Amino acid sequence: MKDKDLEYFKDIILKKRKKLLEELEALKENATSDQTQGSSDSTYAYHMADVGTDAQEREKAFLWLARENKYLAHLNEALERIESGEYGQCATCGKEIAKERLEEVPHTTHCVSCKNKERR
Repeated sequence: MKDKDLEYFKDIILKKRKKLLEELEALKENATSDQTQGSSDSTYAYHMADVGTDAQEREKAFLWLARENKYLAHLNEALERIESGEYGQCATCGKEIAKERLEEVPHTTHCVSCKNKERR
């Protein structure tokens, strides 16, 4: 892959990474915030429903956090492949991955053909 193309994809990955890091920070805040609302005139049932909802929201935030951290690792690995000169080559067949695919999934390690074979 040409240096110009590598810089193009590096820029795409860095932009996605920056956006993701911002989203991760917001998710971390949601996952760790204490959202229990202590209203003294609320009934027990209402209070327990709030606590349950808060716990469920925190659990969803933790799941999203794990998912997004995995995506961040993939983006970081793609940046490492750019630096090592391995970016854009299919890990299975060794052929060059189509630029259109890399634009859609810039962290991919497989061409469309090998990815489809993997799914079967």
